[in-house]
Formats: sequence, structure tokens, C-alpha cells
Amino acid sequence: MPIQETLPSEELQVRNIGCVSAPQSMTDCETRFRQLVECLPAAVAMVDRQMQYLAVSQPWQTLCYRFGEHWSGGEFPEAQTMLLQLPPYLQEICQRCLEGGQGECLQDSWLQSDGTVDWVRWQIQPWRDSSGHIGGLLLCYEAVAPKQLAEALQLTQFAMDKAADAIFWMKPDGKISYANEAASELLGYSSGELRNLNAFDIDPNLSDSSWATTWQSSKENGSLSLESEYRTKEGRFFPVEVRVNYLAFKGGEYLCAFVRDVTDHHLAAAALQHANEQLHAVLDAVPGLVSWIDSDLRYIGVNRHLAAAFNMPPAEFAGKEVGFLENSPKFGDMVRQFFADLETTASQEVSVNIEGESKHYLIVSQKYHENRRAVFVGLDISDRRQMEAALRQSEEHSRHQAQKLDRALQELQRTQTQLIQTEKMSSLGQLVAGIAHEINNPVSFIFGNIAYARQYASDLLELVDIYTRQYPLTPEIEAKTESIGLDFLRKDFPRLLSSMQSGADRIREVVLSLRNFSRLDEAQKKPVDLHSGIDSTLLIVQNRLTAKAGRSSIQLIKDYGELPQVECYPGQLNQVFMHLLTNAIDAIELDPRQRPSSQGGSNYTISIRTRMVDPNHVEIRIIDNGPGMTDTVKQRVFEMGFTTKPVGKGTGLGLSISHQIVVEKHGGQLNLHSTPGEGTEFAIILPICQSKEAVNPLPAGFSNTVPFSINPAMQAV
Repeated sequence: MPIQETLPSEELQVRNIGCVSAPQSMTDCETRFRQLVECLPAAVAMVDRQMQYLAVSQPWQTLCYRFGEHWSGGEFPEAQTMLLQLPPYLQEICQRCLEGGQGECLQDSWLQSDGTVDWVRWQIQPWRDSSGHIGGLLLCYEAVAPKQLAEALQLTQFAMDKAADAIFWMKPDGKISYANEAASELLGYSSGELRNLNAFDIDPNLSDSSWATTWQSSKENGSLSLESEYRTKEGRFFPVEVRVNYLAFKGGEYLCAFVRDVTDHHLAAAALQHANEQLHAVLDAVPGLVSWIDSDLRYIGVNRHLAAAFNMPPAEFAGKEVGFLENSPKFGDMVRQFFADLETTASQEVSVNIEGESKHYLIVSQKYHENRRAVFVGLDISDRRQMEAALRQSEEHSRHQAQKLDRALQELQRTQTQLIQTEKMSSLGQLVAGIAHEINNPVSFIFGNIAYARQYASDLLELVDIYTRQYPLTPEIEAKTESIGLDFLRKDFPRLLSSMQSGADRIREVVLSLRNFSRLDEAQKKPVDLHSGIDSTLLIVQNRLTAKAGRSSIQLIKDYGELPQVECYPGQLNQVFMHLLTNAIDAIELDPRQRPSSQGGSNYTISIRTRMVDPNHVEIRIIDNGPGMTDTVKQRVFEMGFTTKPVGKGTGLGLSISHQIVVEKHGGQLNLHSTPGEGTEFAIILPICQSKEAVNPLPAGFSNTVPFSINPAMQAV
């Protein structure tokens, strides 16, 4: 072990203390240190920052004769420079220790003056003076026992043979001198067959020039990462990721290549690219100028309409500061103010100069990605502004006519504002929310099960550890443990799950961005007005309530009670409302009875009732008078993947996800009551406050089966 001693620098300026007596002026501290070093049984030396000796032990003096250093008159030489006697790689380590302040330990072969080779261990440790500065180094030389060396070499060889990644050792001519078991399994060759091949046989993309470039770059930089394509024994090609390290060993040069099959990675990248293309297709379909901007006021991207308006490729906007076109200073001020405010949505009219023509746009903005990014949608309202100017000119001709025009203008402004909002919700809400909904279902299924997979894996590995401690290992178990690489599996399997988690998280972020864009989701838990969420969901499904071919319109009845704000995830509850409402509409549309009322209208109704259950809980009921459910269907209605709809009409995930959101995410209940031929009722019970320690218990005596009834006094909407 290295010897560490911290002494004042003025007390360590000692020379010739290896074999001679201490001078009279030497302090007690110096004398004790000299005696300590002289008595050490190990070969230890202490040097200053110029690598000159301060103190040495007796074994070190003997060792120096083997280095080629010779004493003069039996005394330790004055100002002897150690670096001149050490190989270059040890000199580099000493320099790193002096600069970085961290000790290092290495094991290597050592060629002695008599031609024999010893395996030794070097330990190099910096020492500091009383001011805390690095004053020099402590070096310790220790011979390694042959048995320990053999065990270390066996362990190293075993680790390489059993490594999960394929490992190749290649000579300068590309000849394969070593390949581990993973390499044989990856390419389908035996170890002997691989040693008869070279790099050009397994990598068809290699040429003499590219191999020379790879070799030279690895030699100059020490390592190199690249992607290529390998060919198996059967002729199958697959993509690989290669990490190449240059090694010089006993006069020979090698490239050690660590190879990993990245086929799955490429497939995942292709899927992500497909999702990005879908997102860009949605944004390009928006009838307006769309840009998404970071909080540092730089463009992340724009849609094709905005790029075409300024005759620039969309890619040129990425990374540019807002206002670089100098066509709309007010837009830059609006973006800056929007990120400075706490509001997550805003709208403002700005003027933009496009090809010398001044146009007016209504800019609607929405924050996302934890309010660090925002999307801005600009709708052209130049025609409306021109109409306003025409109306103002008409006021000058006639006061009476001006009053009428003023009233007409006000009415027109209100109508246009409603039309703009309707256009936004219709084109963006339906399209974007529909895509987000379809993507979110399978992603939530995967995301919801990764945590269970991680827990199951942890439990199984823990069980294996218990078996290992409680029962003796048989040869068969040991062989299996080695063949599967159990230690590596313990480390890599959680990483694999974390990688899957990261992929699922990334897709969920994309979906969340879409839903934030359409104002259907909120990522944070916060107190909200549930009635507002229900109403926003009803707006999305409003078109499905109108009459269609073969079915009359569906009457909507709302009976809202007085509810406080409820702490929840509003976007997730909106998803529950959406699933329950669409499920009710689908049930009515598939009802074979199709019964019109005697007055010629429809007696199909969907009722929504809200009330306080007790001071801590609220209730939302969604009731339809459709065909209802049988007992068999009711028992499986919340199962993942179960659906009674025709092929292509349902995924069987909506009610399952709704149950998970209400019960697991909010600590509530989702109850069902249905009678065939009469209708179906879903009752959602939610706590008002989501405590971190424990969710408020449901009210005592509350039944999971709620009575089915429709209050005739409820007001029809």
C-alpha cells in the first residue's frame, strides 16, 4: 500500500537520508520521518515535484541497483532524477498524479537487468504540504506472487470469453487473432474458423484504404467509435456498433474491437422517425403559420406554410433567434413577454411584413414541455382588418349608417372570433387529439407494465440470490450461471428496462406535446374545475351527438352540482371522460333497436350528473339509455384488450385505462351499473385532495353498485 505522510514543505527538503546520519540541524519531525522510511519493509521512495529524492527505504536502495542507478561511496546520490530511470508510461502516470492530485495503481511485467521478467505492482500517490498543495509523490514497488498473477490472468481471460459484446483482436494486416464466445454466436462461426478469417471477411464495407485509415486513427487517438455492417456465416447482413481500441503489447500492435448488434436500435430509430414524420404531417396540415420556439427565444422548427411564406427551407429556421427576419418586431416582443408570464396560453394580433406586404395575424400560443417551449399558430385576419377599415370609412358618409355599421362590426367581430376558435378546435383539436389518443393507448399499455416488469425482475433476482446463499452450488448450476453470465445479467437487465422506459417516456412526451397543443392535457397535478374538463371533452364529441344516416340525434342532459376545485391530473381525467362518452355514443350507434320518439325526435339520451358525496369526495355519473350490458360483459369490461365492438371499431383499452387512471392515479373508484335493454351508468368517485401520505378513504357505506336512474327534472342541453 502507498505511504501517505503530510508534513510542511520546509520540513521535507531533506537530501541524503537514505543511508546517512541526520545532520544536527534536522528537526525531530524530519528525523522521525527518516527513521520511518528506513524501517519500512517495502520499496518506498518520496520525491518532490521535480522528481528528486527526499527519502527512501532500504529495499528501494537495493531496487535502484536493478534499475541501473548506482551509489557513489555508499551514499544516496544528491538530486538524483527518477524520471530518467523509469519507462515513459510510468513518467506519464507520475505527471498525471502531480497535475490531477489522484493516485494510481497498475500491474505490469518488468524486465530486469539479468534478462528475467518479474510481475510487479506500482502504487503512485501524491503528498501535500501544510498549505494543501501537492509537494511531490510517494512511490511503492511490490512484486506480485505468481499465483495471484495466474488468477488475475484467468479472470481476465474468462471475462473476455464470457463478455456479452463480441470481442475481436486484429493484427495490422486485419488477421483475427482472437474472438470470444459472443463473436462466434453473433456471426455463426466457431472460434477456430474466426481465427482463419480477417476483418475484410466479416465486414464487407472495409477496403484497404478504409482499414488503413481506421488503424491510423485508432493508433493516434487510442480509440475510435464507428458504425458498420457485418456478415454472418450464412450471408445475413446486420448493422453493428464498433468500439476500437489500439493496443501495443510486447512489441506487437493490435486493434481490440468491441462489437454490438444494433438491429433493435435501428428499428427503434425508424419507429421514432415515423412518429416524427406523423407529427410534422399534422403540423403541416394546420391552415396557418405554425412555429415552435424554445424559452431561449430560438426557433425549434416551423411548418411548411410559414417556411413557404418567407421563401426559406424549414430547416434554416432551426436554432435562429426570433426576429432574425426583421419582419415583425411585435412578434418577438410577444414571444419574450409570453415566456416571462405565468400564463400557459395567450393570443394577440400582430402585423407581419411578407414580401413587402403587411399582413395581420391572430397569434394563438400554447406552452408545453414544462413551460420551457411553446407553439405559436398564426391565422391570417388581414381580410377582417380590411373590412374594419372599410367600415370606418363608411362612418364618415353617414352618422346614422355609421351607427348601424358599428353594430354590424361588433357583431362581425364576435362572430369571427367564434369562427376562429371553432376552426382551431375543429382542425387542430379533432386531428391532433385523435392521433394523440390512438398513440397514447398502446404507449400507456407498455409504459404501465414496465414498472411491473422491473419489480418482477428485481424479485426474481433477489430470489436467485437467496437460493445462492441458502443452497450449495452444483456443477450444473455453476455451468449454467457462467453460460448465461448471471452477474452481467443482474447489471444489464435493469439497464435494459431503463432503456425501454426511456423509449416509452420519449414517445409519451411526443403524445403529451400533441395533447398540450390541442389543449386536451395538463402534465401537472393541480386543482381544477371538473365541469370545465367535462365541457371541453363534450366539445370534442359534439359532432357525434348530431343526427346521422340511420340514427337520429342524441340528446345531452347536464345536471351539474356545486363542486369545489379537485386536485388531479386534468389531462388524464379528460381522457377518462372521453372514453366513457365515446363508449356511450358507440353503444347507442350499435343499438339494433334505433327507436325514435313519438314526436319525431330521438329518445336516446346521455346524462351527466355531478354532486358532492361527502366533504372529501365528489361524484361524476355518465348515464346512457342504450342497449346496456349482459352480466358476462360487465365482468370483463375493465379487462385490457376486451371489446364487444366489431373489428376495427375498438381497441379494448379505453375502459381499462380509465379504470387505471381513476383508481391507481387518483385513489378513487370507477363503478359500473348496467341492465340489458335499459342502459348503462358509470360512476366516478374522486377525493378532492390528493394527500402524499394517504388518499382520503371513500365514504363509509358507499356501494360499488350505484342505482340506475335518470332524473326527469334535469335540464336538457
